[in-house]
Amino acid sequence: MALDEEAVEKLVKAGEIAARTRELGARLVREGSRASEVCSRLEEYIVENGARPAFPCNFSVNHVAAHYTPGVSDDVVVKEGDIVKVDVGVSIDGFIADTAVTVDVGGSHEGLVRASEEALDAVVRLMRPRIRIYEIGKAIEPVVKRRGFRVIRNLAGHTIGRYTIHAGTSIPNYPERKSFYARIEPGTVVAIEPFATNGRGYVVEGGPVNIYAYTGKKPRIPLNELETEILEHVREEYRTLPFTPRWLARRWRPEEVVEALKSLASKGVLHAYPVLVESGRGLVSQAEHTFVVLKDRVIATTCPECGQ
Repeated sequence: MALDEEAVEKLVKAGEIAARTRELGARLVREGSRASEVCSRLEEYIVENGARPAFPCNFSVNHVAAHYTPGVSDDVVVKEGDIVKVDVGVSIDGFIADTAVTVDVGGSHEGLVRASEEALDAVVRLMRPRIRIYEIGKAIEPVVKRRGFRVIRNLAGHTIGRYTIHAGTSIPNYPERKSFYARIEPGTVVAIEPFATNGRGYVVEGGPVNIYAYTGKKPRIPLNELETEILEHVREEYRTLPFTPRWLARRWRPEEVVEALKSLASKGVLHAYPVLVESGRGLVSQAEHTFVVLKDRVIATTCPECGQ
C-alpha cells in the first residue's frame, strides 16, 4: 500500500479514534454488561467521530478467542470472573486501525492479561523499519512463557491494506523458522496481536457465524432477488470489509438476512468468519496495536503514549 502524507494522516487519525474506542470499551465492560449494548455503543462512537467501523466489534469471552460479535438473536451477558476481549477496527477512507484490550472482570486473571499486554509492550520497544518477522515472534513468546502461559500458535498478527483487514502476510506470535528472513518493509501497515492462554495454544472453529465479508467473486449459481439486493448493499456500504447481520437487520427482516447471508456464503460471494475457540477450552487474553512502518520510523497509531 502506497503511503503518501495524506494516507499517513488518515491512518494516524484512525488509530487515535480506535484507541479511544478501545478504552471506552474497557470502561463499559463490567458484570452484567451485554455484548450487544457494548458493541453497538462502540460502533456508534466510531461513527460519531467521523469514521466507520472497519469490522464489527468483537466481544470474545473466556475460551472464545476471536470473531464473536452479537448476532440478530444471540447475545452474551458478562459474569463475574469472565475475561473479555474487546477488539475494534476503525476505517477512514479505507485506511484502517485495529486494536484490542482484555478486561478481567473481577480481577482473577491478572497474570493472563498481563502476559499479552507485556508481550505487546516488548514489540512496541522493538519495532523498526525492515524488522524481521521472526524477531517479533521471538520477542512475544518468551514474555508469555515467563508468565506461565502459551501463545496461540494458529492466531497471528497481520498486514493491513486499504479496505482490507487481512492483507496477506501473517506475523506469528512465536519465532517461526520460515519467517526468519522475511521483513516488514516501509509502506506497510501491520497489526500485532499477542494471544495468551492457559489452554493448549491452538484455536478451532466453533459457535455462530455473525461476521461476513464480500469476496469480490462472482456467484457460483444465480442469486435470488433478495440476495442480489443485499449483495449490492454490502458492496456499496462495506466493500471488502467485514460486516455483521445485525447491521443489515435495520433494513431487512432479521430472519431474511440470516438466511440470505448463509446462502451468499455457500455461493462463494461472501466469506464467513466462524467464531474461534481455544481447543482445550482454556482462557484467552489478547492485546493489539496497529503500526505504520515508514522509511525512517514506525508509528504505533493505536498507542498514543508510545509517541511517534
